[in-house]
Amino acid sequence: MLIRGDLVAVVAPSASPNVHDKLQRGVRFLEEQGLRVRVGVSVLRERTYIGRGRDLRADDLNRQLRDRKVRGVFCLVGGFSAYEILEKIDYRAIARDPKVVMGFSDNTSILNAIHARTGVVTFMGENVLWGLSERRKGSRERFLRALMDPRPLGKVEDELEAWRDAPVRRARTVAGNLSTITALTGSLFAPVYRGRILFWEDIGIGADDANAALWQLRLTGVLARLRGMVIGHLEGLDEENSDITIRHVVLTAADRSSWPIYKTGAFGHWRPSLVVPIGIRARIGRGELVFEESGVSSR
Repeated sequence: MLIRGDLVAVVAPSASPNVHDKLQRGVRFLEEQGLRVRVGVSVLRERTYIGRGRDLRADDLNRQLRDRKVRGVFCLVGGFSAYEILEKIDYRAIARDPKVVMGFSDNTSILNAIHARTGVVTFMGENVLWGLSERRKGSRERFLRALMDPRPLGKVEDELEAWRDAPVRRARTVAGNLSTITALTGSLFAPVYRGRILFWEDIGIGADDANAALWQLRLTGVLARLRGMVIGHLEGLDEENSDITIRHVVLTAADRSSWPIYKTGAFGHWRPSLVVPIGIRARIGRGELVFEESGVSSR
């Protein structure tokens, strides 16, 4: 659990654009929660989008993971390049000293790699640059509840649309951006899916993109191992020019299973997003979604 006065770090696992004002707003958001903020060198130097600064970004992240004074690590921005540092992360460091690691979109590759390699709970929640910097009321409330309160997160009160309901299933959580986690399939850093409830969202995809991704998960045996699915907001989705809907795609790809499938706007790009811990116990079914743990321990 983060407490007032804790030192937290902002790093850029994905290469980042130069957006100084938004960075400062994001830092202020963290400071307003009573946290002390260290901005990593990966944020302050070599601001390119993809393919450069791999060692810089990995070294910066590892420096924070190895520093016992740092109790939280927050990703600056997403993109398409967090994959580049998965081989270089010091997984032993965070296993020895678990701490809050939160990110979104492309950075869910890092969150899942850490959890798969160490068992440490990580957090899918808004990136600093395009999420926390916006100071949305809902973002602040969910940040405080998920990361600075040791009580179980409890029932998700946001509206849930049952695309397929079923009796209650209890399982641990796994979460990520659909395009990102699908790209990890078959790698040494793939998410843990067996016996899990899968939370996913995406941006700029159509029904055909989701269809391809979900069938990759089906054909590699992932869907058969799940216990439930929760689909978040799909920013930029245009179904008017498609012959099929995302709902049809999901139900078809999952037609060999019987677990619950819910749709919600509770998390996703460009909105106050629910913080979804990866690796906590939850239950789903009969129209409800309940997080039975907090993901953070009191200290």
